[in-house]
Parts: sequence; structure tokens; C-alpha cells
Amino acid sequence: MKTSAQHLKRKKNVPILLLLLLTVLLLFIVAWQVALRQRADVPEKEMESLPENVSVEKNENSISIPGYEGIDLKADSLQQDVAFRNPAQNTCYFVMQLYLEDGSLLWESDYIRPGELSAPMALTQALQKGTYSNAVLKCSCFKMDEEKTPLNGAEMKLTIRVK
Repeated sequence: MKTSAQHLKRKKNVPILLLLLLTVLLLFIVAWQVALRQRADVPEKEMESLPENVSVEKNENSISIPGYEGIDLKADSLQQDVAFRNPAQNTCYFVMQLYLEDGSLLWESDYIRPGELSAPMALTQALQKGTYSNAVLKCSCFKMDEEKTPLNGAEMKLTIRVK
């Protein structure tokens, strides 16, 4: 009798263990998604350029442009810790511009070489705490020649979260 009671008790524990396992898996997935969304929010000092001895296969036929859902900025400050990277496989310069929804220019980078970061943002105006939806990050691409001949670019809508 004792073994059938123990067997019955084990059967009752199986759904609880499965629920616990699913909860842990769900927490892992949520943490992973949060980490991916904060990719653009890593301060420049934490984002290293590639070491000199690492070779990256250059892509001559296309341009890789990273996408961003949103960025976090500091309230009431022109100086920010956010920097944007030109992927190392590119063979062109990037110039990035950030616009508010009303079209006003908030920031513009210098030319960003492949594999390097922009300088940290210096905004044209300080922002108050809040959420600024429908901002636009424009990425203009230029040949690495003397004329810096314009190439294709991209514009993406994102949310600016000011804290």
C-alpha cells in the first residue's frame, strides 16, 4: 500500500513541476527580450570597437543598417551616453540623425567608420521626462571616397524614453 500512495503523490507533483519549469522558461524569455531591446542603450564606454587583429568579412554588395525600437535618454541634459555603431562588415560611412515627431533635428553624428561608434549624443535641446513616440532615426550612407558620394540609407521610427 505504501508504494501506491507514494506513486499517487508523485503523480500529483508532476503538474506542479511542469508549471514551475514553464515559469522559469518564461522568465528567461522575458529577460532575453528586455536585453535585446536595450541594445541601443549601452553607453559608449561599454561598447568596444573590434580589436585590430579580428578580421570581418566586408560586404561590398549591400549595407547593414541596425534597427532600433527605442532608446533611453537622460532628462534635462544635452549630453547623453548613447552611441550608435556602423557594423564592421560595411564598406561605407554612416551619418545618423535623430528627429522628433514634429521634424525638429535632435542630434546628428559625424561620419562613422565601419566597426566604430558615433561620439556620444550631444542633443540640440534637452528633453523633459516622458515618452516621445514616432521619433525618426535617419541613417545616411556614403562611399569612403574623397567626395563621400551618397548611397542608399534608411529611416526608422522609434520611441525615445526620457528618464
